[in-house]
Amino acid sequence: MKSSPFGPWRTAVGLGAVTAAAVLVRRDYRRWQSLGEGGIPWGVRGWIKMTGLRLRAGDPLDVAGFPDGAEHPDLKALPQRGARPRIAPHPVPHRQLDQDAPSGMLDRLQEVFDGELRARDGEVEERQSQFELHNPAFFVPAAVRRGDSVTGEVAHFHRPQGSLHLHLHPADVRPVVERGWGELHGLAGRLANLPASYTLLYAPRDAAELDAVRTILRATLDRATGDPADA
Repeated sequence: MKSSPFGPWRTAVGLGAVTAAAVLVRRDYRRWQSLGEGGIPWGVRGWIKMTGLRLRAGDPLDVAGFPDGAEHPDLKALPQRGARPRIAPHPVPHRQLDQDAPSGMLDRLQEVFDGELRARDGEVEERQSQFELHNPAFFVPAAVRRGDSVTGEVAHFHRPQGSLHLHLHPADVRPVVERGWGELHGLAGRLANLPASYTLLYAPRDAAELDAVRTILRATLDRATGDPADA
């Protein structure tokens, strides 16, 4: 029986395709690991899980389903931020690829969090994030929070980058996203434990951007605790 003249060619093409796929997988795995730990195991099992979640991610800038014109009073004057940073294609961990906060800004961002913790003693607690697993986060106790909440976790920020995740009030999503201060998590509203308004705030790079981040954080905490300021 004659062998097919295409046999060696098919074998070569098959091996080439497998090699190319292996290179792409290895490259994506390394890029994912370069983002650091956060939320899922930092190894092959975590990458496989993340890849499955990646297929479920939505458009992070689609805010059509959120209220318009009902934002917290302090967000009405929120300015436009400017060009958005590039975002990693991997949904977990959810990170920027550029426009990181300068090193000194991280200390100032920590001061903002520390100040809110002191000012809201009894209303806000700091514990390990249930999402990131490696970051401290703000929680609003069940006895204090009102409305729908993510078992109380409302905010955390990521070192050494300076970006944040907030559980925004649905009415505050539009001004934050449309004015360029952040974007929805790709899996927001698509996983049982991740609310539709779970949002990434981009890292502040200067004093003006830090002021805006502080304003958004305060509005979020006002909403979560039922502070009269959000009326």
